[in-house]
Amino acid sequence: MNYYNRTKESYPHLTKGLKKIAEALLANPIMFATYSAKKNAETLDVSETMVVRFSKAIGYRGYRELQLDVQHSLLSLKLDSDELFKKNENSFESIMNVDAQNILHVSSNMDWNIVEQIVETLLKAKEIKVVGYYHSFSYAHWFSFILNSLLTNTSLYRPETDSGIMNKGNEYCVVIFSYYRYALESIRIAEEAKENGNTVIIITDSVLSPISHLGDYVLSIQIAQNSIMEKGPVTFSLLNSILLHLAKKMEKVELVNPIKKYYIK
Repeated sequence: MNYYNRTKESYPHLTKGLKKIAEALLANPIMFATYSAKKNAETLDVSETMVVRFSKAIGYRGYRELQLDVQHSLLSLKLDSDELFKKNENSFESIMNVDAQNILHVSSNMDWNIVEQIVETLLKAKEIKVVGYYHSFSYAHWFSFILNSLLTNTSLYRPETDSGIMNKGNEYCVVIFSYYRYALESIRIAEEAKENGNTVIIITDSVLSPISHLGDYVLSIQIAQNSIMEKGPVTFSLLNSILLHLAKKMEKVELVNPIKKYYIK
């Protein structure tokens, strides 16, 4: 079992301080592969002792053993990161290569069993409401539009006209996008949906985000930076995989890939 699986397995039983270190490891393993325990402690504003204690809490004899496992795991990635940055780091190609690397990193660490459960939940839902505030609105808008073309029961939450989540019962599903800096409005809607007994699906960027505990299903898209620009391609790639999976199950692939509707000479 590698560092990622050990951390995920141990996470629910960790103290709040150790969870902070776990979150940092999952989001930025390169930091643990290259920095000493002391340097990571300074970066995370915790004690060096706590970093060592975290290593032991997830099953290692000490920090060095954890570090070696992280290094080995990173060397096993499908893409060679040195190859990605051979060209000028500001070139169009290099930027797209970084996006590709982020997508591969998230894909290799995603719990696809949860994604499968989300697909089944969406298929069975009586009605679906998709929520996203500020920069998360673009994800919610795109996802709700295509999801509705497949299921015909999906709508985008419009704060200027909608007055909250009204339906009660778990057959009603609420999908909420909530990324750093975590809009208070999204948290309020999640709490309201929870009170109504709705099925709540959270798509966020951290298992420690203030909305995660409100989700029946939580997808955490963890990358090293909090950049909106880096999260966008990864998010849309994940949503694309969900939508195509849904389309295949419903035998409606042509709705999301309507090649027969276009004239190509």
